[in-house]
Amino acid sequence: MSQNTSAMLGLFKEQLGNQISTIVRSEAFDGEGYGFAYWYFKNIRGMTDIEAKDQICDGGGDLGIDAIEITEEYVTFYQFKNPKSIDKTVAAGDVDKLISGLELILSKKHTGIANSELLARLDEIYAFTPSGYKIVLAVSSLSQLPQEADTKLRAFCQTHSSAAKDLFRWEFQNLTDIHNHFYNANLPTLNKTLDVNLPKAPYMTKIGDHETYIFDLDGTYLAKLYAEYGEGILQQNVRMFEGDNATNLAISETASNRIAAKDFFHFNNGISIICDSALWQPFNNRLSLERPQVVNGGQTLRILHRCYQCGSLQPEVHAAVRVITTGKDKEFASNVAVNLNNQTRVENTFLRSNDPRIVQLYHSLSAIGYYLERRDGEIRSMMPKELKDLEERFGAPLSDHVIPLKDGMQAYVATYYDDPQLAKKDPAKMFTDDGGSFSRILGSELTAERFRDAYLISRLVVGQVDRFKRLKRKWYKDDTERKAAYVQSIGSIIEPVFDELDAAVPQITVFGLAILFTKHVRIRGESSQDLIERLGRDPAIVWNCFIELIGAKRAIGATQSWPTLLKSGPFYRDAISHLKALW
Repeated sequence: MSQNTSAMLGLFKEQLGNQISTIVRSEAFDGEGYGFAYWYFKNIRGMTDIEAKDQICDGGGDLGIDAIEITEEYVTFYQFKNPKSIDKTVAAGDVDKLISGLELILSKKHTGIANSELLARLDEIYAFTPSGYKIVLAVSSLSQLPQEADTKLRAFCQTHSSAAKDLFRWEFQNLTDIHNHFYNANLPTLNKTLDVNLPKAPYMTKIGDHETYIFDLDGTYLAKLYAEYGEGILQQNVRMFEGDNATNLAISETASNRIAAKDFFHFNNGISIICDSALWQPFNNRLSLERPQVVNGGQTLRILHRCYQCGSLQPEVHAAVRVITTGKDKEFASNVAVNLNNQTRVENTFLRSNDPRIVQLYHSLSAIGYYLERRDGEIRSMMPKELKDLEERFGAPLSDHVIPLKDGMQAYVATYYDDPQLAKKDPAKMFTDDGGSFSRILGSELTAERFRDAYLISRLVVGQVDRFKRLKRKWYKDDTERKAAYVQSIGSIIEPVFDELDAAVPQITVFGLAILFTKHVRIRGESSQDLIERLGRDPAIVWNCFIELIGAKRAIGATQSWPTLLKSGPFYRDAISHLKALW
């Protein structure tokens, strides 16, 4: 297992544990086993709240069966294990209990010992004849199934399948499998099959494990595609709309010009789409794309839509389209999106927007009521209906529930990751492993709750800095009047450091945030949530830390300018060493 994969699974385990704990508290479930089952059915199986709860029969008298899912064709018996440790092994005895329970059910000797939920589920099973039965063991650790349990499950399924081949089957899912299921189920994408009608067969080739289809589509079709799905079909496109830059103006001009429109195909780079799989149907000239996403050519798609809306789009406009199948390989899909956009400069933040760990963080934040804006400008580019849907989901105003990825990462790195120099001086390195720290940051006990709290604390700090900047911009006849205005607005606490205040603020924001977090959370043991509440009531807490940091410069004899010091890791560490004695 690679270091990146190990870190990603560690993060997933941490976030899963937090989500399960939240579910248990909010739903008043009996335990985390019940909570894990509920989370699985909601997030992996895509069930509603009522459906998820209906499957579960966990508790005393469950005969080792935690849930039963009944569909028209299959009955699936589940056993869930949610160990605290990611390395915890599966006990063969748990599988024995499950097999014994199934034997009792098959022989109909369970009625006196099964709990009411299990009895109700079994009554449904007896009411029809399914085409097969499946056993699923799901464990939130990296363990493998013990050989003894493997042997017993195989024997059980062979015995009870009898002449009917595979009547009984079994499946083991550890944390790696659950993460893959979760990612594929929750990847920001168009969760449907898109049927594209083509006048002739596309060019198709398969190289390695992936197929590529090449064809052309007319501009009106592409414009209507964006009109119907909006930014939903561009969720994995690492570029947001870049406005009326020279390139986009040229695209618009060509698409709207009656003479030039016929050459649009030759002048434009075209559109690249990834999808889970593609199927060409020659009898009706249709290419079916499963869960498609435009990963390159988003500017073209948006411009064509704008021209279509204003009635200037010419019917001769055609664009080249390339479709690449991913086979649900999340790393391949992410790499395609990155490499197709590496030919021209794209910020590292954008290039990382589809990284599996970022997508995972996106969904974890969504579970606690926050929308991670993975690409800068994503909210601004959304269609009105998309914005309305988000407000209904997260609350209005939406701005109170949005965390921009770069801002959130900067806040987390300055606080929990404890590296304000990286956050202030080299923020681009937060999103790269080539001389940067991306994987280390994502593997540093990062959780959705910590990411959210770091961002919320940073917003309160920035609010005070913005307040000071408004004071600073006013005209004062002399320093006496300026000082009086500062003291009136902020308090007399600033008097000892007044001479350095204008030079230090606003550059102090990131280092001040780090000092604030270290003092109250790391040193004094205050919870981040309590700190957020206190900061909302008493902004003087922020200014106390600013003043302490400015005073530390004098105390340790630092002589460099504030812009230099507030990018210096050694200065931050020296300041912390000095201030710890005062705290």
